[in-house]
Amino acid sequence: MYERPSAPFQPANRGAVSAALETRKSLSIIAPQSPRPSEMLAGVSFTSGAADLTSTDLALHDLMITKAYESDRSMEATSYEIPMAECLKFLWADARKEDVTASLRRMETVRLSFSGETGRSFRDVQMLTSWTAIAGDSVAVGYQFPDPIRQLMRSMPKYGYVELAAIGQGSMRSKYSQMLYKRLAHEVSHRPWQDGSANSFTLEFTPAELAEIVGFKAPVKGFFSKLQERVISKFPSDFLNVRKFEFDITYDGLGAPARGQGKTTSLIQFHIKVYPDSHHTVRSDTRPLQAMGHKIGKPDVARYRINSVFWLSVVKKFQTLGLTHFSAHWAWQVALDEALEQTPLTTAYSKRRYRGKELLGAIDANGPEAAAWCFFTEESELGSDICNSIHVAKKLGLAERNRIKRLTENKKKGRSKKKAQIVVSAGPETIAKTSVEPPKAHDELHPTFETCTHIDLEIDEAATLCDLDDVIYQHLDTRCWNGGRRIQLRAYFTVPGQNVRQHYLFTVDPADEDELIYELKKIDNWIAEPIRYTIVEKKAA
Repeated sequence: MYERPSAPFQPANRGAVSAALETRKSLSIIAPQSPRPSEMLAGVSFTSGAADLTSTDLALHDLMITKAYESDRSMEATSYEIPMAECLKFLWADARKEDVTASLRRMETVRLSFSGETGRSFRDVQMLTSWTAIAGDSVAVGYQFPDPIRQLMRSMPKYGYVELAAIGQGSMRSKYSQMLYKRLAHEVSHRPWQDGSANSFTLEFTPAELAEIVGFKAPVKGFFSKLQERVISKFPSDFLNVRKFEFDITYDGLGAPARGQGKTTSLIQFHIKVYPDSHHTVRSDTRPLQAMGHKIGKPDVARYRINSVFWLSVVKKFQTLGLTHFSAHWAWQVALDEALEQTPLTTAYSKRRYRGKELLGAIDANGPEAAAWCFFTEESELGSDICNSIHVAKKLGLAERNRIKRLTENKKKGRSKKKAQIVVSAGPETIAKTSVEPPKAHDELHPTFETCTHIDLEIDEAATLCDLDDVIYQHLDTRCWNGGRRIQLRAYFTVPGQNVRQHYLFTVDPADEDELIYELKKIDNWIAEPIRYTIVEKKAA
């Protein structure tokens, strides 16, 4: 069923980021609350400066408002700061300080007009002011919003979820793509993912309507061909990192625009598929079950290893499947084994996106937890094909034996590396020396994972307090490891805004180095240097 979007565009829903959106020359500013619910400024119009804004400006503006709300949801503070390093990391790989500075200067030229809550109108309000703050080697971007904007932002209605990863880090280069993304994010926010539903819908626009939404202007002659070349052709690559939804485009119901003399495109359709929020957004705790003696999940090699808490999140999110944390894990083990053995269990094997080779491809692309989440999403939307089926009962024993076989072979490989022969080249002949046992831990000059007592991490100075507490500490503190040897993990960081060095201390027991590296990859963006293995001798009593 086709739905024509209502006009004018008036966002009103929840979400996680703020954004500048030009639709019919109006600007909507969105921002977060918990877990990152967001709100917007409705009825804000550009007085001047909008034409000069670039995709970089829009992405940086999103970051600035998001960071402001993270530390000051009541918008009481008069100014905010973001480390320059964080701005550069957010934009793209080769971004420079000069790019950030130029972007800020353009934003300072923008003037806004809007109406306040009490009936007063505000005209020619500067979008923001900014400066550079330097303390030693630390460089930060300081900025503030004018009082009329801060007052209005305190009482904004809720808006929709916007993914920072989708519009930052240089992944969405076209400003037209960013404009479309924010429009579609708004539409998706009105149709949140529902357990057991198809979660898809269609929007259609005339070429002129689409051009107006994204802010594209071109001469009437050759208008559609220029819209196709400069705007629509950029969508496939620019939307690759969007996880909340995806879409296909048709032209009057066809896969490509009609060509030939006298043929025109009347409607452009966006067929949108909505996905559930990431498994990270579903809060679960394994400790109550573990206290009762339950073992949640089982270990596997690093490529297929899934954290124990994941199975509780599956049960919470996909309630129509009627799973327990046991049966969720069993269903996944059977589906994974089906893919690895390439032995289809049902006729739906070749018709679903997260079965067989496609499932293994999703694991390699986004990790086993994200792939498993998509597998359960598909089971919920299209009907249970593996979950709670007779196939689980029949094939679970074989899947378990194959899992144990993977672990055994992995351990054998690890042991063979330790006992590998040292080969020395001696002229035309090669002499193989006998195996050399690794030195004792207290004699070792270069500790390894197997011999260390401590694992040390250096956290990037760009990490904010929210990053340190809500992401890094939370991730390391809630891991459920699969080994038995206890090691101290120290995560060193510099307190934001202070020249004070501190560290978090955790006791971890990964089964092997693969498990350690797999878990640390999840916070890799905040780890500034390679992992260090150290040995700390216990002091004599």
